[in-house]
Amino acid sequence: MTETPYNELHSHYQAWTDDNNIRLTRKDGWNDITDAYYGKLPNDWPFTSRITVPLIHTAILEKNARLSGGKLRGRLVPRENGDILGARINNAILDFQWDTANDGGSMSTKISICDLDTRLYQSKFALIKWRYEVNDKEEVIFCGNEMTPLDIRDCGIDYSATHIRDAKWFQHRSWEYLEDLENQSDTNGKPLFKNIESIQTKIREKTDVSEIPSQRRNEYTSRVKQLRGIEDRLGTDKSFPVIEVVTEYRKDKWISFCPQYSVIIREIDNPYEHGRIPVSQLRYYPLQDDPLGESEVEGVISIWKAVQAVVCGYMDEVILKIRPPLKILSGAVRMETIQYAPEAQWIMDRTDAVVEMQSSGDSIQYFQSSFSALQSSFNTAMGMMSQGVSGVDSFNPQKTATEVRASVAQQNARDQKNQMDLSEFIKDFIMMWQSNNRQFLFNDPKKKKFILNIVGNDNFEYFKRAGLDEMILPEESAQMIGDLVQQNPTMSEEDMQQMIEAGKLPRHPVVENPEEKDPDKLLMYPKMKINEMGDGAELYVLPEDLKGDFDYVADVKSSSIGADQELAAGRQRAMELIANNQNVIQLLAGEGWKPKFKDLLVSNFEDQGLRDAEKFFEKIQNEQNGNTQNGIAQMGGVPPAIPGQAVQGVPQADTGAFPIQ
Repeated sequence: MTETPYNELHSHYQAWTDDNNIRLTRKDGWNDITDAYYGKLPNDWPFTSRITVPLIHTAILEKNARLSGGKLRGRLVPRENGDILGARINNAILDFQWDTANDGGSMSTKISICDLDTRLYQSKFALIKWRYEVNDKEEVIFCGNEMTPLDIRDCGIDYSATHIRDAKWFQHRSWEYLEDLENQSDTNGKPLFKNIESIQTKIREKTDVSEIPSQRRNEYTSRVKQLRGIEDRLGTDKSFPVIEVVTEYRKDKWISFCPQYSVIIREIDNPYEHGRIPVSQLRYYPLQDDPLGESEVEGVISIWKAVQAVVCGYMDEVILKIRPPLKILSGAVRMETIQYAPEAQWIMDRTDAVVEMQSSGDSIQYFQSSFSALQSSFNTAMGMMSQGVSGVDSFNPQKTATEVRASVAQQNARDQKNQMDLSEFIKDFIMMWQSNNRQFLFNDPKKKKFILNIVGNDNFEYFKRAGLDEMILPEESAQMIGDLVQQNPTMSEEDMQQMIEAGKLPRHPVVENPEEKDPDKLLMYPKMKINEMGDGAELYVLPEDLKGDFDYVADVKSSSIGADQELAAGRQRAMELIANNQNVIQLLAGEGWKPKFKDLLVSNFEDQGLRDAEKFFEKIQNEQNGNTQNGIAQMGGVPPAIPGQAVQGVPQADTGAFPIQ
């Protein structure tokens, strides 16, 4: 591998940091957007009142809540080399990893953060990595995919790219503890980072904290901390020194370097087989010549300021009405006696020596119409439910049907566009997750299987229908049992049943010792093991289950607010349609189908908040006594097999169905 020159890396770093500084400080840039979001008015505000209406804050949070108010439901669909069962198994793995990828917060929280920051700061980048952690006892405590949202101020993208997917490089800046870099090593025990000792020596030579170069405040000012009067102290602790590390991700390799010390500390080949830059980008509004796109807030800052000006001007006028200025004749009043208080006594020579000033009150007169028009303009620009659709008074709670329909259509159109972009973002990193699973889930040669707990009713019922827990009697074994029964007609039902059970094999076998050469010593069990309660199972995932090509469909609407209520209402309508319409039953029967009322009831109960609804149903046991065949008494309805005839009531295996005989 050819070593990358440091000057090449630093030129990329210098370019994007200069661009980001401009994005931060320019008019209506990231700092101004942050100020508007948190309600910070300019220092040269021309009004005495400094009251703000949190329009931007409310609008962004409402959009965020509508789009990411629930748990995402997505699914893998098979492509040319995939199968439906394999897609379902891989989807169950991804669901499990979605619930466990909680470094820095749950996935729902991190998706919400990505959505929020994208609306404010044009784009959001997320680092997609395989995380492997062990404790002090060398026990694996986490092994799986992870998604980490990145601060846009610390991200730089190839300036010739239009999106992360066509970028040649991507740089991310972080502040890392020096001791953490020293202690990291590869699987062979070799240090992952080089030149750390020289950096540590230079840090110890600094006698003053202000001389330490790796401080975040030297790169940019944290606007949120500044608004709260908090000092950014990251990188100022000499006891636990922190250094600025920039990693450039390329499709073929990763390079980490320290710009403050002009040294490369790591250069490795891209460890991921998918061969992509392991970063996903969320962007709602593309913008020509800028790969980050457009901020949703920047275009409405001027309207936001106008709203605040109207409100502050109104409040200034109200204050003048409540405490108006006084016109006082010079020398006719003792000034120290003039004060607004109950039973106050003003000492003056003339009764007209003090007169309250009368203002015109124009700002109060026009406040209602001005505020309404500006708020309507803001809502329209943000794609919110605008109050200015009809001529109804905006302060009147009564709305026309036309206004409501137009408002909802306007809001839904913007939400659907955002949902489409969010689904593409999720699909992008989920496909990297899927590739990482194929590469790393069974990377350890000692790991033969991955045990996955199946708790969801949908997956549980599907895998049961697929027969992953079934034990079947091979054709050869059935023939052998039939021969034995024919030779011993007095064989008891118990002995016959024992032979049937002993001859059964899993429909989908998992072999514990595949290296065993003796077929009689092979240890096999079903691919899915159901628990004692019958409401959950363990699924044994094998390396071959991860093979095949799949595509991911992110059902982003399922995570939007109200999605659960819509799903519950849909199931309720389905139950009413099937239960109250006999024509539907007959049409289904004509096509060879029948409705599963019990599953519909369970789902409907759970939608209404009744958990563990399965326990309210009990299967009817059919008792069969005296059932005989060929003069042999039977119990349990399982007749014996006879030569040339399959055993009734026992699943039969197709010829060649078992790879292990």
